[in-house]
Amino acid sequence: MRILFCSVALLQVLPVAWAQKSATPKAANLESFEIVWRTVRDRHPDPKLNGLDWVAIHDATRPRIAAATSIEEVRDILREMLAKLGTSHYAIIPKDRYEPTTTVTAYTPKIAPETEPVGGSEPASPAPITRNEPSPAAAPAAPKPVPAPPDKSDKMVSFGNLPEMRLTFDAHALPDGTGYIRFNEFLDPVSIMPQFDAALHSFAKAPGVILDLRGNPGGIGVMAMGIAGFFVSMSGQKLGEMQMRDATLKFVIFPRAETYDGPLAILVDGGSASTTEILAQGLQDLGRARIFGTRSAGAALPSDIVRLPNGDGFQYAQASYTSVKGTVLEGSGVTPDVEVHQTEVASRAGHDLVIEAADAWIHSKH
Repeated sequence: MRILFCSVALLQVLPVAWAQKSATPKAANLESFEIVWRTVRDRHPDPKLNGLDWVAIHDATRPRIAAATSIEEVRDILREMLAKLGTSHYAIIPKDRYEPTTTVTAYTPKIAPETEPVGGSEPASPAPITRNEPSPAAAPAAPKPVPAPPDKSDKMVSFGNLPEMRLTFDAHALPDGTGYIRFNEFLDPVSIMPQFDAALHSFAKAPGVILDLRGNPGGIGVMAMGIAGFFVSMSGQKLGEMQMRDATLKFVIFPRAETYDGPLAILVDGGSASTTEILAQGLQDLGRARIFGTRSAGAALPSDIVRLPNGDGFQYAQASYTSVKGTVLEGSGVTPDVEVHQTEVASRAGHDLVIEAADAWIHSKH
């Protein structure tokens, strides 16, 4: 089960009546059901809940929860209830997913064999940059070269009420000089953003950059605005709007002091969702990126996650999203400018047709 989570702020831990140690599993399950039902009623972006009689659904579902004989049965009943909403970003996360020993293996698209990584070694995380100040009598030191990006990093990260996730980052140059960046989740900005910054510095003279977001299910929504700021130099631009019941928030882009202005290709597929879709559609609408691959998941509702009294997690949508040009991504997804399907024959031969198509476009611009 993929966790498709997008939020424009840190996860909110809503007030939850946690079950006391003396409470029975049945009581905890019933209280968990009530929290799930009330949260949907109060926080779903559509006050009419897609035309559902939510009260009737409550009255029909509660007796089933009370009669359930296992936590697995409770989860199935809750998921059945949530499925009636017909939208993404509603999920029941089993409590064992929160155990320290539980890991989530990220989806990794098949890509062409990589060249020798930029910088040679593969540190697990970016090394701190130290600066040696010259003595007053010393001549001014020559400018130091920009450090090469950490080619690959791989670590487990935790955030809010998400289970522990495996986060990977890869940045290297293709044989013809095009920059290539891929990360599998929009999480842990403290590590991802500096790595992204270092990668783009190393690609300053590259003919173009490929941002591979295939299989990336999203994550922290504000990171979309941060990533976009590396490629958009004009202030006042936005990726779209998030509409909640009582407020509208804009995904405003804040340009970096130095931006990369060369051709940008973004790769997506059916596993690209949520924050990934917001970034890709927003930059496509602005004419800043060309999209390659296949249609994305169409699951772009900003959401939060809370822990329930029975120990499970509950993910719920709290807003809808509309792109700059008015595109509603939920249920439709990002449509690539160039549709490219990877084939098994190409994979066996060591070719990634999507990367190759994006790379060819980049070089055609020169």
